[in-house]
Amino acid sequence: MPTEFGRIESVNLREVWPREADDFTPWLAKNLHYVSDAIGIPLELQGTEVSVGRFSADILARDPDGNSALIENQLEWSDHTHLGQILTYLAGLEARTVIWVARDFEEAHLSSVRWLNENTVDGFSFFAIRVSVVKISDSPRVPQFEVLVRPNDWDRRIRDAARESGRELTALGVFNRDFWTHYADRYPDDGIRRGFAGRNPSFPVHGTDFTIRWYHEKSGYIGQWVTAPGARTFQSSPESLEPYLPILAEALGMDPDEMSDNAFVQTNIDIHSNRDNWPQAADWLHEKLEIYRRILSQEAQE
Repeated sequence: MPTEFGRIESVNLREVWPREADDFTPWLAKNLHYVSDAIGIPLELQGTEVSVGRFSADILARDPDGNSALIENQLEWSDHTHLGQILTYLAGLEARTVIWVARDFEEAHLSSVRWLNENTVDGFSFFAIRVSVVKISDSPRVPQFEVLVRPNDWDRRIRDAARESGRELTALGVFNRDFWTHYADRYPDDGIRRGFAGRNPSFPVHGTDFTIRWYHEKSGYIGQWVTAPGARTFQSSPESLEPYLPILAEALGMDPDEMSDNAFVQTNIDIHSNRDNWPQAADWLHEKLEIYRRILSQEAQE
């Protein structure tokens, strides 16, 4: 029986949250688990529109160690105004973690966040997170939070802190850890480490700028796509991927006209409510990963 594929569709953020201050900020404050899952630590809300002199910071949260985390969000591309506000709020709120959430980021602003991570004293952490909303056919809309910049040693610091404090993961973090550990045991050479608790593992393709990313949803879907530096949105990749799309479509058994710009594929395998489906899901992900890696690396060398 042939595998059925869906098409990922982008949803305009303004359709979901028409106003940044009145809609997006309150929603994000009530759903901090999305940001927590993205960076790997639980966050507890302290307040919204927190006064800093004559300005107001969007969201102030607290990590398990009691340190403040500042979240500044916008529904448009990053801009100098928000970068300046972040630096102002950082000084006024004594935050140790700064999280900038935006629809997408100018490269200059990503460079600024990297510079802050590399040049501030130990104990400060800066993140740039891209927010998008997608849907597949008639499925519910799904918010996605993708970390574009984080401290270089963040994963190690999280593991060390969790080991020292016995910190518990969120419910989703526990699920992620268990499922990806199952995958790592089944396919130990694919590159997922046992204990990984993130939602979207990524796999750089050797010899290229491409990265393969995975996702899963409680609605019962799992999928993967390709991204690369220069992608303008979450669900698109730069022109460098275009020559690969017909070849990938053929290898995946798809109609080339149905292949999305980021070579997205998905299937309906419910791993959330039925763990008996985990081997099938792992096999599907592994099979597609092998195809992506083989074609992208071989074609890049020719």
